[in-house]
Amino acid sequence: MFMAQDTVLEVEHVSKIYSRRREVTQRRLGGDFWRAVLARPYQPQSTELRPGEFYAVNDVSFSLKRGEAFGIIGLNGSGKTTLLRMLAGQIPPDRGQITVVGRTASMIDLTAGFQPSASGRENVFLRGGALGRSRAEMEASYDDIVAFAELGEAIDAPVASYSSGMTMRLAFSIVAAAAPDIMFIDEVLAVGDFRFRQKCLARVRELREHSAFVMVSHSMVDIARFCDRVLVMNGGTPIFLGGPEEAIKLYESLEVGSTPKALERKRIAPAEVHQKELIQDIDFAWEPANPDGTASLSEGGQLRLKCRFRLLFQPKNLVIGVPVYNSKDELITGFSTDSKEFNLKFKRGENYNITLEIPSFYLNRGIYRSAVGIVDGNEYVFMRDLQDINVSPS
Repeated sequence: MFMAQDTVLEVEHVSKIYSRRREVTQRRLGGDFWRAVLARPYQPQSTELRPGEFYAVNDVSFSLKRGEAFGIIGLNGSGKTTLLRMLAGQIPPDRGQITVVGRTASMIDLTAGFQPSASGRENVFLRGGALGRSRAEMEASYDDIVAFAELGEAIDAPVASYSSGMTMRLAFSIVAAAAPDIMFIDEVLAVGDFRFRQKCLARVRELREHSAFVMVSHSMVDIARFCDRVLVMNGGTPIFLGGPEEAIKLYESLEVGSTPKALERKRIAPAEVHQKELIQDIDFAWEPANPDGTASLSEGGQLRLKCRFRLLFQPKNLVIGVPVYNSKDELITGFSTDSKEFNLKFKRGENYNITLEIPSFYLNRGIYRSAVGIVDGNEYVFMRDLQDINVSPS
């Protein structure tokens, strides 16, 4: 098989069969077990379905290039995680071929493989070995791993004494330090609290310079902002492969009859985030404004936000968002540049002076809180409270 020079993953007609009957599953697993025991080369089993069997994944093909982020979405039971585990080498396919170029690392179950009775220090080396890294490589990156995980003296305590957040931080730090060619991610971008999550996203952004990603997520915001291409699965079968926008529309059309979860309407982001190595010379101001800087708006009037900043990095998908809250910190409305009407393209090293016009900005009379956030993908680059919005009778 010929692979392009920048291709790091090639998936060809991959399928996986599962069964709802234990004895049939055991028969298939037994075949794989004895081949491993006898050290025989792996040969895909027959794909002829036996009674009670079904395709958990059926005939999936795609390729992945270095620096590309590839999303896999679908309803529960669509085969997403099964496919991801095959790509990561955790389970073998029953048909097809998976070719990987370079080193891989999995963030499918971050805490799997930890020895609870061993210390965090010991687990760093144990987990590093499982990722194929030598003792010398782990010793060279050990200090960075511990510093990133923010465990301090707790690194010498047994992992069994860690909180779930501490364990997740250590696991992410070990995997990220491996700097793999391909990283497989399953719903772990939201590891830890908000501050540590942003730290993780910054690390992922750095890795994208030379690594490729395959990501499974139920967060369509993460998929839209993080992925270059998206595969939609339904009942184990791939039904779409293309851009995130079209993929998400198709995914949402599959959810007919489902009941959406209630949206969290409280402000959850901190008031201040500023990654100074990424963005500088920042200023935001409402127009029209009162002498004290608060926005002055009549009911039914138009509101504008003047934005000034300088980018020190090349963003993947930079979005400026402005949530608006009432006096109880409940989200009332908001707007962002993540729409076709703005169509903004951002580049490293450029200075930007942008006026965002929000027509027909209808709010009832009263005082409203507001904030501004700049995100690249789902990583906050900047976040700050804005001046209040004072809406008077028209």
